[in-house]
Amino acid sequence: MARIRIIFEKRGLITFLNHQDLPVLFSRAARRAGLRQEFTEGFSPHPRMSLGPALAGGVEGRNEPADFWFLTWDEGDAERWNEKLPVGIRISDHAEVDGPSLSKLATAAVYRISGVGYELGGRALSVLGNEAEKSGILYGADLESGSVLLTVGDLEHCGAGNLVRSLRDEGICEGWKDLYIVRECVGTWDAASGTVRPLI
Repeated sequence: MARIRIIFEKRGLITFLNHQDLPVLFSRAARRAGLRQEFTEGFSPHPRMSLGPALAGGVEGRNEPADFWFLTWDEGDAERWNEKLPVGIRISDHAEVDGPSLSKLATAAVYRISGVGYELGGRALSVLGNEAEKSGILYGADLESGSVLLTVGDLEHCGAGNLVRSLRDEGICEGWKDLYIVRECVGTWDAASGTVRPLI
């Protein structure tokens, strides 16, 4: 048995796929690739897996973690799996892991919030920083090339929907259609380096 952690990208139209549909998507692709997944026990067995924190619909993920259990794992399996995944989902890295569960490790993230056709400035930075601090944990907020970079914790409560709503309420945008949001990294907050440590 092998516990394999993947890091995957979620881009384009498939960002509107519900997070709850990802297990079926990955499992079907794995089966078509000939991979042998481990199943849970009980009356309704299903492939054993653990996904990282949910992404809001329309938000791109560049380094999303997920754990899968396989009966066997060979060199080249990740590439075969990739070939069966739909456009917009791509495994960029993988490793065999053990230790704490993904839910205990995936506790921080970096979001990039950009305006569609316009740059965000200091006012947007202040609004987003205040919202992140109010609804979760704010580790850092910066402006970079007209975009706001937010490093946050408590991912269950500090989601993209609250951030969009805060900008709309302050009249900075009308809503989702005016923004392009990317979750650049999910991992563990490292206070010593002041960064989010990747999970592979």
